[in-house]
Amino acid sequence: MNKAYKQRIKAFFWLVLLAGLTGVTLMAARYQADELITSVEAEVLLLDKGNNLILPEDIVKTVIKKFGPLEKLPVDLVDMRSIEEFLLTSPYVKEARVFLGASGKLTLSIRQRMPIMRIVDNAGTHWYVDVDTCRMPVSRNFTARVPLVNGNFPVTKDVRTWPMESLFDITLMLHENEFMGSLIDQLYVEANDKIWLVPRMGPSKILITGTSDLEDQAERIQKFYNKALPSMGWDTYAYIDTRFAGQIVAKKRLNQ
Repeated sequence: MNKAYKQRIKAFFWLVLLAGLTGVTLMAARYQADELITSVEAEVLLLDKGNNLILPEDIVKTVIKKFGPLEKLPVDLVDMRSIEEFLLTSPYVKEARVFLGASGKLTLSIRQRMPIMRIVDNAGTHWYVDVDTCRMPVSRNFTARVPLVNGNFPVTKDVRTWPMESLFDITLMLHENEFMGSLIDQLYVEANDKIWLVPRMGPSKILITGTSDLEDQAERIQKFYNKALPSMGWDTYAYIDTRFAGQIVAKKRLNQ
């Protein structure tokens, strides 16, 4: 048996195998197309601390309201891509995936946006901003435990129009730094380079700036709280300023 003949036999074998696999795939696709949807359920990936901006039952209701009843429909009549695109129109949804599971269950899988601050604008309206600088309305399901931010905020729907890069740097730091996140629950934006942190204890406010040494500023604040304040007194200082490299400038209260 020469080499060319062996190659022809090998090629014929792979063609038969490919044809068989194609047939199985087509049969499976045809079977799935004929399958009926037995139920519609939503899965929502929980945020930190197990909270949800949106509830699974509300997701199912909005999809049914938009596309009509889906149960008992053949799978090939359901446009899963359109449902995904519709789910992504929600300000709370970062990613959406729709797929058919076992026993004909249609699953709406949702990944929520992660809020990092709650803004109060000049009109007194409250809303969240997430890690991607997207604006979200306040949820009726729960209140996210994120810093409250106020100051001179214009009434706008486009957060990106603000020159507030420092604000996002600082709020991300509070989200990632356990000590600072537990200490600070409010920020006041006086200017882009002048942002006040309002701590739960100690000085009334802390002046900070979102620069390349933000991590160092947070470390200096933690040392000040751990070493200086216990000996000097928690109410000794009116405010502290961390903007100067390698030091903390502390202003005593008038009655001290």
